[in-house]
Amino acid sequence: MIITILGGGVLGEAIARSLISVGYEVTVTEKRAERISELEKLGFKVTGDNKAAIRKADIVILCVKPKEVEEALKEVGEEIKGKILISVAAAVPIGFLKKLAPETKIIRTMPNLAVLVREAFIAYSVDSNVTDKDLEVALKVLNALGKAYKVNEGQMDAMTALNGCAPAYLSLIAEAMMYAGLKIGVERDLALTIVAQAMIGTGKLILEGKKTPSEICAMVTTPGGVTIEGLFEMESFPIRHAFMKAIETATEKTRKISSSFS
Repeated sequence: MIITILGGGVLGEAIARSLISVGYEVTVTEKRAERISELEKLGFKVTGDNKAAIRKADIVILCVKPKEVEEALKEVGEEIKGKILISVAAAVPIGFLKKLAPETKIIRTMPNLAVLVREAFIAYSVDSNVTDKDLEVALKVLNALGKAYKVNEGQMDAMTALNGCAPAYLSLIAEAMMYAGLKIGVERDLALTIVAQAMIGTGKLILEGKKTPSEICAMVTTPGGVTIEGLFEMESFPIRHAFMKAIETATEKTRKISSSFS
């Protein structure tokens, strides 16, 4: 199967790298000459010719910035007809994509940067003309990047704020804990490894062990122990509120962008 990725930015490169690693033939299209050179040096098949790349493709992944979507799809209006289009363009509704590519089978998605290690959560919504067979083909691609999960398109703005931004939020926690490790005398790389492994382990406790966050806290916390001392100190700061407000604000920003495409 041949996949063309329109847009060779950070996310486009990450998707291409992971799909190539599992055997897909991938072409990345990019307009910036310096970026084409960078991607070629990294071993990717790259072209500046969107039309030619799409003609050969079985699936097209739209991976450009929201403000670039209209120009990109207008350029390839004829070539993209009848093809499966997987859009990862944040906040761009299926309806807007459909106006630009009415004969295309559109699947709107919201992954995150973890596609680079094939561990992303990928929310997706489908257009009415996507057949079961089309979806089966597309899901094989999406599940090669992580775990795909169907949601109502009305939830996609929330998916952008909660899922798309999640690596940044969690990295903030990881960085803070790494510096805390430095403060108490743990070498930087070791501290970061400890934190990262703890994040992986906690995620597995939730997903595989079926434990809730409160249950995990209870399992770790003992009367008069070390963990409760640390948690008690954290409660003097509005940490929960900060994360809740950040995600709420990010959702509002996404909805504002999305409404501009109506």
